[in-house]
Amino acid sequence: MSNSGTAEVLIPRSLCLIEDIDNLIIDVEDLCSVSISWDDGFVTELKPLKNKVTKPRNILFPRFVETHSHFDKSFTWEDFPNLESNYGGALSINLEEHKTRTTDKVLERVEKSLKLAIKNGYRAIRSHIDTYKSQSINIWIELFKLQKKFSSELTLQYVALAPLEFWDTSNGEELAKIFSSFGGILGGVIVPPFNKKDTSKFLAKMLLLASKYKLEIDLHIDESIIEPGAGIKVLLETIENLKINNIPITCSHSSSLISLSQREILNLGEKMAEKNIKVIALPLTNFWLLNRSNKTTSLKRPVAPIKQLQKAHVDVSIGSDNVQDPWFPFGNFDPFYMLSCSIPMLQINPWERMTLSSIFLAPSRLLNLKWDGLIKKGCPADFVILDAQRWADVFSSTLKRKVYIKGDLYC
Repeated sequence: MSNSGTAEVLIPRSLCLIEDIDNLIIDVEDLCSVSISWDDGFVTELKPLKNKVTKPRNILFPRFVETHSHFDKSFTWEDFPNLESNYGGALSINLEEHKTRTTDKVLERVEKSLKLAIKNGYRAIRSHIDTYKSQSINIWIELFKLQKKFSSELTLQYVALAPLEFWDTSNGEELAKIFSSFGGILGGVIVPPFNKKDTSKFLAKMLLLASKYKLEIDLHIDESIIEPGAGIKVLLETIENLKINNIPITCSHSSSLISLSQREILNLGEKMAEKNIKVIALPLTNFWLLNRSNKTTSLKRPVAPIKQLQKAHVDVSIGSDNVQDPWFPFGNFDPFYMLSCSIPMLQINPWERMTLSSIFLAPSRLLNLKWDGLIKKGCPADFVILDAQRWADVFSSTLKRKVYIKGDLYC
């Protein structure tokens, strides 16, 4: 294999940082025609194509970043289907799956998921792993071995998805110590209805533990249709009471915020931005599970109010969440499947800068990656190149893709 090459391609304008901007040809869908060269795994030249007659037949994207997944339960739908397709059913069946769970089964799912994700075009993924008191600590040792095994192809981050009270136990403290060496992330669930006093107490313990070991926090929060914003409000209140402002915090889901008034969303968003709290919108699972009725079709589907939060200067990413498990029966760790579903659902335009920010740039910032995802001279030659000339080809065709890792054609 050779890690050098050249191509004439289309790149979304907001993902392309180019010097000779005056000669750049940009079409109506904000795709610009460029010549790109790379050598030794890095882009060495990026210049406008001056031929106005012939349009490139390929679109180039940076390899993708998945901000929220669940490798430990992926592909369990066949054995543990949630045919009611609601949140309560998913939770109940998830607990049934736990009874049969072994370290080997989890590792097998993780490895299968990783191989698919890399093949489909991901360069980094954050995965939540269900965590509980009786769980052997050995599973984390094995998971971090997998992280190292795939590190040349993909950056992998783990979140320990545990009940909040877990972080107030000796097991929680022990895991936090391990995470301080391996870069793990503390996770939890805050979904109403909940006891505010107890939630605030255990959340405070979690925040203090994260501060002690210099760890991040990623919460499943307000994944609900009731009590809009209740979880985020108690989180902000707890942070304020503790006077802790140096912990990177991610609020995954934040679905119920959509039920607040526009002014309330903006006010809450401004407070979140002030604390540098980031949000991950997860439309596939939220639209599938929440506010579901067997007798009626509901048009009210809660999902994080992406545009309002962005207006309040909150960094918002869009993620996939579950793959073929009790929470969501579809998907295959394919970023283009996620985009094909999410963009029409959310009514966001792929040719707009803020949309592409939520798919490429904000996820890179959230995972604190060295490369922000902009295609420019000197950036890694990590691409997904499609046989496509317009956005309709991206979302409406059987995709033919080439994935490049460090300048080499991977598949």
